[in-house]
Amino acid sequence: MNPHITRRTLLLGSAATGVLAWTGTSAVPAFADALVYDSPEAFDTAQAAYLATNAQHNEAGLYAWGESYFLLGLLRMYEAYGDMRYLQTFEQRATHVMATTDQARGVTDYLGRSGKVWRAAGAYTAGHGVLPDSSGSAAIQLRWAGARSGESTAEVANVSGSTFDLILRNPGTTAVVTLQGVSLDPSATTYVVTAVNNAYTAGLRWTAADLRTSPGPATPPSPATITFQPQFYVFAVHTGMVAFPLARYVRMVMRSPRLRRGARLRKANEILGAVRAAVAFHDGEYVARPDGSGDYVWPKGAPIPFDGTIQPYNQSHGLGQVLVELYRATGERPFRTRVEQLLKAYRVGLTLGADGAYVWPYWPPYSQLYAGYPNTAGISEYTPSYPASRQIEDISHAAISLEFVQAAYEAGIDDGLAADVQRFTATFTKKVIRSATEVWLRVDGTTDAAPANAVQCARWGAYAEHDVLVYQQSLRVYDAVQLVPSQGSHALGIAYLNWAKQGAWRKQ
Repeated sequence: MNPHITRRTLLLGSAATGVLAWTGTSAVPAFADALVYDSPEAFDTAQAAYLATNAQHNEAGLYAWGESYFLLGLLRMYEAYGDMRYLQTFEQRATHVMATTDQARGVTDYLGRSGKVWRAAGAYTAGHGVLPDSSGSAAIQLRWAGARSGESTAEVANVSGSTFDLILRNPGTTAVVTLQGVSLDPSATTYVVTAVNNAYTAGLRWTAADLRTSPGPATPPSPATITFQPQFYVFAVHTGMVAFPLARYVRMVMRSPRLRRGARLRKANEILGAVRAAVAFHDGEYVARPDGSGDYVWPKGAPIPFDGTIQPYNQSHGLGQVLVELYRATGERPFRTRVEQLLKAYRVGLTLGADGAYVWPYWPPYSQLYAGYPNTAGISEYTPSYPASRQIEDISHAAISLEFVQAAYEAGIDDGLAADVQRFTATFTKKVIRSATEVWLRVDGTTDAAPANAVQCARWGAYAEHDVLVYQQSLRVYDAVQLVPSQGSHALGIAYLNWAKQGAWRKQ
């Protein structure tokens, strides 16, 4: 990087990148120098802000969407400067993360499993409410598979003989579902399970299931309000996000004469065992197809939205990036095979434009969500039907896929990746850049990006290796937004700005 290029004079491009230079007036306010985002001091600020959140588990996604980014940021800072303090902090945080797995905490998921993983609930999972009969025995499971699931309620009212009214509410929507004169009798035309399931829509995700061994006529409960409890599920993408920096650390230590010794080597071996166990926890979700491709698929009946369906690209790639690092650290072929299958599946969704840039959808084009599916398909219990969802991927979720691709490229796993990384880089330079200080939200160059979304562009920072414009534009976006770091993704974005400024890829 040219030491004479400053935050004030960075151009939109250069002759070397083949992009016309921006010569307009800087949109950065006069006080922008308060934080130099591509400096170690900026990362120190971001680190302090993140650590102040004091994340202790992942039940609200704090590890997946906070700790994981911070951990990776520490590794990128080490790669940029070779300063051991970044590795030391990483090792302290890794110890904390491994000491707060489900197994270590003594907690379980919805199946009663307690692994070396990190469960989630709340905003991510379905909520259950139990409708009893008049004796208090559990009769019907009521479910909401959407936002604020644990805040859902079901009110029993107007009990008359064998029938009652059921009023379903969730604070994530203003719509109230009122089912009048329903019954616990499966043979009744107003059977409550059928009534609830018929009320389901893509926006009102109410479903129900009978919990009784031998369902039959029963007297309903007295009027009451039933509260819901969020369920616990371990998402493959959450495991992947947390385990990726852990696995990358293992590979870095094992391949470095400077690091591969003493307590650090023992720590790396300990982490390797933990990462293996975390990845194996999801083996039952992986589906390899006869054409040599593969994806992670949510188990049908899991208490989550879209159970039974193929996961979006970025979520499969969350674990894919871990598989790359496990292959690099161990040389074990099964890890590489699965990476190759994930790459083949990804390429199905990639469209190459005349400008040499890739565009792709959030959902794989062969997935149930991309096509949409009716209730009669029997695909999902918690989301029994859904319209076709063909939105283009956004820059934040795309960054997960691009970490996966870059890692596979560095590992030399596929000869086609040399061309792929150039095309993904062109996605940023030809599509994502909107103006001198702005980016688009979608990878096809559409949809306004709010500042909180725009700063996620810096997580494409590994692609500065292929075009310095990725770094230059990300830095300008940070300057224009005047980001006050407050979360793990901000720490990673700042780490990438440092990493790119130092040309860290040349040091590896």
